Amino acid sequence: MKKNRFTSYLLYALGEILLVVIGILIAVILNNRNNEFKLEKVEKLSLIRLAEDLKDDIRRYEFLDFRLEERINRCDSTLYLIEDQKSVADRLGIISIHQINFFLVEANTTTYDEMLNTGRLYSMNNKDLRAAIIRYYRDVNKWSTYIKQNNQQLRTMMTQPNFNDYWVIQEYIWGDKMVNIEKYPWVSNRYSRELKDIEALIQQAEDVFKSNKGNISYLKGEAETLLSQLNESE
Repeated sequence: MKKNRFTSYLLYALGEILLVVIGILIAVILNNRNNEFKLEKVEKLSLIRLAEDLKDDIRRYEFLDFRLEERINRCDSTLYLIEDQKSVADRLGIISIHQINFFLVEANTTTYDEMLNTGRLYSMNNKDLRAAIIRYYRDVNKWSTYIKQNNQQLRTMMTQPNFNDYWVIQEYIWGDKMVNIEKYPWVSNRYSRELKDIEALIQQAEDVFKSNKGNISYLKGEAETLLSQLNESE
């Protein structure tokens, strides 16, 4: 009798323990699912924001492409005019044309940086999409650095002493001031070293703009591809 009673108590105790264990397991599973749901929601919101950043990038690339094409055409026209110029007035007109501007990529990396710093980027389930995101922003860093280097080389060339007169005359013309040609006799000489230097500067600027335009066109294509992948993943 006592033995049967002990067995009953034991079975009861084991049953209670089993129920507690099952309850804990259910709670853990529900908690994990809840955390997974929260992570999926955060990831989805991050990808939506990333898509908006990419749209901003594409608009920026389109603007840069337009402006660089404009500068390339202006440089090209100026080089043609240098060959065709016949008077001092023509040469002053060429000097007054502002061909050189510096444009930077300035991609929007806000969401990407946040995903990277919080570790959410590496917790993404879609590994192919994660790799594409990393590749795009790696290329942004690579080509924006290259564009900065291109611009710096051109700036270095522009600040050489042999271009001092060029910038001074340009300032005079833009300020509607008379230019004392006697002070700058090289303007009257089509084959002067100074005009040859200006021609070389404008040619260098055109080459830099073409190179930068090609890099920006590449980044625009990459941004559009990644945006398409983000839209397909929704």
